Amino acid sequence: MRVMADDDMIEETNQPQDIHDSPEDDFDEESDDSEEDFESLNLQLDQLNSALDELEQKNDDIHAQLILLLQSNREARQQIQDSLKDQVPS
Repeated sequence: MRVMADDDMIEETNQPQDIHDSPEDDFDEESDDSEEDFESLNLQLDQLNSALDELEQKNDDIHAQLILLLQSNREARQQIQDSLKDQVPS
């Protein structure tokens, strides 16, 4: 609170501190906020981890399907080459 002592001078007076606004209370509020932030961050990380696990599983499934497709194509190509060799007169 400011009180005018003279027209050109301003004197500041000390205000009584509210007992409930102690630094410990501020720290407790910040701690609560920090805990909520960490819990939120932890939940987001769990969700990301689950999404990455799903992507990894899909990637593994696609890889396995591609291996089977390649093997099938090799077998088909080998059969075609063998049948062409049998058709060529010696």
